[in-house]
Amino acid sequence: MFPIGIESFSELFSGYTLWIMIGLSVANGIVILFASMKFLLVLQQSGYKGKRYYKWLLSPETPYMSRLMLLCLLGLLFFCVLNMCFSYVGNTISSYMGFLSYGLFIGLYIDSESSVNAKVPLKKTKRLVRLCITFALVAAAFTFGIIVLTNFIAYSINDEVVGLLRYAPFCLIPLASPTLLFIAFCINEPAEYVIRKRIIAKATAKLNSADVIRIGITGSFGKTSVKEILNTVLSQKFRVLSTPASYNTPMGIALTVKGLDSTHDIFIAEMGARNKGDIKELTDMIKPDIGVLTGINNQHLESFGSIEAIKDTKYELFAGLKKGGKAFFSSGNDGAKELFDRFDGEKYFAGAGGEDNFAYATDIVTDEHGMNFTLHINGEQPVKCNTVLLGKHSVANVCLAAAVAYKLGLTPEEIAAGVNRIPALKHRLELLPNNKNIVIIDDSYNSNEDGTKAAMEVLDTFKGRKIVLTPGLVELGKMENVVNLEFGKRLARHADIVIVIGKHNAEMLISGLTDGGFLKENIMFAKSLNKGNALLNGILKDGDVVLFENDLPDNYS
Repeated sequence: MFPIGIESFSELFSGYTLWIMIGLSVANGIVILFASMKFLLVLQQSGYKGKRYYKWLLSPETPYMSRLMLLCLLGLLFFCVLNMCFSYVGNTISSYMGFLSYGLFIGLYIDSESSVNAKVPLKKTKRLVRLCITFALVAAAFTFGIIVLTNFIAYSINDEVVGLLRYAPFCLIPLASPTLLFIAFCINEPAEYVIRKRIIAKATAKLNSADVIRIGITGSFGKTSVKEILNTVLSQKFRVLSTPASYNTPMGIALTVKGLDSTHDIFIAEMGARNKGDIKELTDMIKPDIGVLTGINNQHLESFGSIEAIKDTKYELFAGLKKGGKAFFSSGNDGAKELFDRFDGEKYFAGAGGEDNFAYATDIVTDEHGMNFTLHINGEQPVKCNTVLLGKHSVANVCLAAAVAYKLGLTPEEIAAGVNRIPALKHRLELLPNNKNIVIIDDSYNSNEDGTKAAMEVLDTFKGRKIVLTPGLVELGKMENVVNLEFGKRLARHADIVIVIGKHNAEMLISGLTDGGFLKENIMFAKSLNKGNALLNGILKDGDVVLFENDLPDNYS
């Protein structure tokens, strides 16, 4: 006799038993979805690239699979114990009692994960909603399959204990959630491809018919900063639409174009890239009149593979300019100089120094409120500028934006007025207000090698004890260890106390610090930024200068 009291296996697919199986499957599909928010977040931050997602998932530094395994093992253990304890009430009822322990443990897991703030919150896009629905359905179907399989095994063995514990493997289903998510992603991808192409084609057609000046901005660093500066300056005279935040992909730009109307004079698009051909795709879409290069370094070397590939990709912007288009390059960067020489159209250099530049700055003075400098453009009468921005590289960004604005018809006085209105750029050497006698500098956004040099220059302009919190630099491929070792040596020359965040680059940073003669007692380690902040609060004194330099995305530990 089959332990749950049916005469044949086919009876599982009729009556109330079938509905119980379906109900359990649907409920677990929803539960698995809520338990997998971290995996959804990483897939989204990986640009919905399966290769990057699985690289994170399989990394030994990723703790989430071990957490899931612990959850599943505890749930399995208590499932079995609970079912055995209630065996006296009969197999039909007691075989379901273990679900109470499963619900308890997975509920605790979901609650603990939701209490951890993501560095970049999950963006609730239409694509994400579609993926969540498919994922929940896939998880429900997988659960139903597991239930049928375990019941079939129990029916075949026809043992009372096996029948009593037949649903115990249910507790191991969360271990499959990362793979089930990827399956759901693969199921959706053909339809998502069609949707993306339709949206991009619609945006391209709208841009083609719009009477606006199109400006494309690219570079390994500083794209968002130059875009925001240029937007503020050009707004002195024109109505400008620019891509928000770091919307620098075809879909991000296409979504921005939805807001374009006949009143706009200028459209500014930030152009990001991780692989060769990415910028070409964007220039084919936008057909820019003006191209701006902020600079080139080894950022995203991991995905590009070589510096030459980065240079060739950035040059795609200038190769795709409209006939007669203008190109602007930041001086002081070897990569930008190389592409300047390669381009044979109308071109201009701009930067913080160099009287040969089309636009440059002199008399730069920095204090705790920002900077003052004199702006020179094309031999015109110099103008005085004030800005809340910090760092010589910020002055270079202002000069680059000023050169573009001047060629679009703004006077130096109008440009200076725009510079004075530039707001602090979030997480980019941003001075944070506080109610203590402490200077806090937030440079946590996606830092790079050039950015760390600029941050150290800014740090040197302040008096007081310098404390730096950093997880190091990422996405540098084979160069990552070398770059972080050098970064550690650089920190040793400028900081008094360093709090290393996370273990990803900890070894190289600490080695660099000690190689640079930094005292070991002034090196602290924290597994997370929250724990780093706790350490910081324990050592802070009046007059301290605190720098948050870079912050790892959620797909790093």
